[in-house]
Amino acid sequence: MNTSRRQFLKGLGLASAVMMIGRSAALSQLTAGKAGLDMLVIGDSFIWGQGLDERQKIYTLTADWLRSGSDGHRRDVAVKVKAHSGATIKFRKEEALAYQRAGRDETFRYDPEINVGFPSMWKQVEVASGEYRAEGKPDGADLILISGGITDISVAKLLNPSADEKQLPGLIAQYCRDDMFELIEHAALHNPKAIIAVVGYFPIISDKTVGSRLFNSWLETMAFPRPLKPIANNALTRTLYFNKIRRKVIRISDIWITESDKNLKLAIERFNSRSAVPRAVFVPSPITAETCVETPNSLLFRIGKHGRSQDPLYDSRRGVCRESLTELRRSTGLEYPIRYCELAAIGHPNEAGSRAYAESIRTVLKPYFP
Repeated sequence: MNTSRRQFLKGLGLASAVMMIGRSAALSQLTAGKAGLDMLVIGDSFIWGQGLDERQKIYTLTADWLRSGSDGHRRDVAVKVKAHSGATIKFRKEEALAYQRAGRDETFRYDPEINVGFPSMWKQVEVASGEYRAEGKPDGADLILISGGITDISVAKLLNPSADEKQLPGLIAQYCRDDMFELIEHAALHNPKAIIAVVGYFPIISDKTVGSRLFNSWLETMAFPRPLKPIANNALTRTLYFNKIRRKVIRISDIWITESDKNLKLAIERFNSRSAVPRAVFVPSPITAETCVETPNSLLFRIGKHGRSQDPLYDSRRGVCRESLTELRRSTGLEYPIRYCELAAIGHPNEAGSRAYAESIRTVLKPYFP
């Protein structure tokens, strides 16, 4: 009995290895013989690299890796970035109507650091496809990096202590499974030979998050008067009021990371089951409960002194936020909080977090780009 069981497990492991090798070989054939690669970046602030200098972004580090061949020969990699802060998977109905009334097309772009939902990821794919065709590349990109789903739910809702926890799994399934599946199909249709890497999110907060730091960040995003913060953020008020909220938000964060990972993988599995060559892959997050928001060893940007986020783009983004969001409200009636825009880098991968994600992407993609 034991021998049979060992043989069965050995055979199962061998079969899994053969399947992975076969899949890697099939995917690597998509890019075999190409002197260069085209990489397309679709998604929200996460894959855009909110707050990071260009050389530190996840997609830049990934492109640098793809350029350096193991045999000493360098490969040309052209990167096309359509991702931007705040992007939703599809154009929200109320925002589409506001744009329509203003006579404005969805392709109207703001600075990518400005957290607005448009152009949607759906439109990002279409705009990139048009540009590839104009460049004489009808097959589009060879590699697509995608992150999406959290902006459709909104981080504010995930951090809202009054949110109904029972509703979250359904919302996450809608956006991270159903809408993401449709987005992957849409991207695959316009880029028929591309390997599509869907990058997973990370915990928002955890029991390792320092409560005083988290409360301080929350007060800043709410534009709470800074001279009054010591009155609001102290051991007594945190014990009486904030700690209970913190525990609920940790539960919500746990639901988010578990359900988003599960549903992004389901979207990929569904796409691969319908594809002649299963060419979508999932990239797990290297950021854990130990390194998420405001933990001692956080791999994410924090709030700094004087209400500034610690990213290098804070000053430039602050000016653009005020100018762009004021114009948006005047032109379309759509209102986005200016202070939230200024601090948008908080909770996004910092330089070390970006390197960790790039390494995770390399680990997943290495078999597919010999």
